[in-house]
Amino acid sequence: MAAANGAVAVTAANPSRLSAKPVVVAGAGISGAAACVTLARQGLSVVWLAPEPATPRKPGESLAAAAGPLLESLGAAGILDKPAHRRMETSFSSWGSDALLERSAIASRGGLGTAIDRSAFEADLRDLAAEAGCRVVCAELADFARSQSGWVLRTGDGQELDAGVLVDATGRSAFVGRRMTTMHRRDRLVAAVAFLQQVETDVDPTPATVMEAVQDGWWYASLLANGSLAVNYYTDPDLLARGLTRDVEAWKRLIAESRYISRWIATGGFGVAQAPHLASAGSTWLERAAGPGWIAVGDAAAAFDPLSAHGMTTALWTGIEAAKAIKRARDGETAALDAYSARVTAGVERFLADQIGIYGREVRFRKNTFWSRRVVPNLKAKPGASSVDEDRSVA
Repeated sequence: MAAANGAVAVTAANPSRLSAKPVVVAGAGISGAAACVTLARQGLSVVWLAPEPATPRKPGESLAAAAGPLLESLGAAGILDKPAHRRMETSFSSWGSDALLERSAIASRGGLGTAIDRSAFEADLRDLAAEAGCRVVCAELADFARSQSGWVLRTGDGQELDAGVLVDATGRSAFVGRRMTTMHRRDRLVAAVAFLQQVETDVDPTPATVMEAVQDGWWYASLLANGSLAVNYYTDPDLLARGLTRDVEAWKRLIAESRYISRWIATGGFGVAQAPHLASAGSTWLERAAGPGWIAVGDAAAAFDPLSAHGMTTALWTGIEAAKAIKRARDGETAALDAYSARVTAGVERFLADQIGIYGREVRFRKNTFWSRRVVPNLKAKPGASSVDEDRSVA
């Protein structure tokens, strides 16, 4: 199969071409690490373009219990036992009624998961990839083009690399995937993210996670093992106060409009000293998650509304399964990459159906703009960039 520029495209039907060059994984997040570890342990040569983690800290502190078997397959189950993380025993939610309902890990099949320090979690996965034999290059993918034997890549610091297969783990930016296929977007959800510190240290805050629906969005808060409180507010950009990221007083007023989140912050002795930063949180997905010589993982393949609580689990799963698909393709299974792409598409379809049902349970605010957009969402999702800067290293 000839590429548009006349070069010979890398395809799953050409395992010899796939094996001629290293697999290059672009993106420093969870899915990239999972792909690197799995690829290396299958005996493949791997180069990981993993720029140093960006600041500010990323949202995402609740790792679902379903991630346990995936971490075990990576040989990483023990990292959740480190002091940086906290097993979740209790969660509370106010969703669909004014009552605050409690959920216990004892009554939940598989438990409630783990409240993680995401920076520490990703650092451990990064170390695991290096130990597995991946060559780690602390640089960002800046450009790529087809070659006779795969790809020629250029990094942000001017390096040039050859690749047989290119793995897009660049997060919501989908730096590779967007040039290969169509990116669809269901909504433009954003998260206002802050990490609060205790100012009244004689108070012992409840180790829990709280979700609360409000008129123009919903709140998530979780006590981390280090004693800080992760607080996220989810809404649409046009419903967010202008200049919120520069106005701590506006952030305090927004918190005060909540019932349970504001109460937890106050009774837990937490201070609101800084304005939040914003992060993209909308649901996006590629028309196809793989093609000749390339494959997308994590948020680059499909980024789900955080309400699903499976973003990091999906990052692990896609990284692992994409690596297995690459190995099968090299071994001559011509449909391996297409089969992976079909599984990702099926997962997106299930999520989109579930999303409508979950938002539909909140009936108090159904006439409010934020909620009406989700009860009857735009099912004919169109390509579009987020109004918030995309992060290439998210997952």
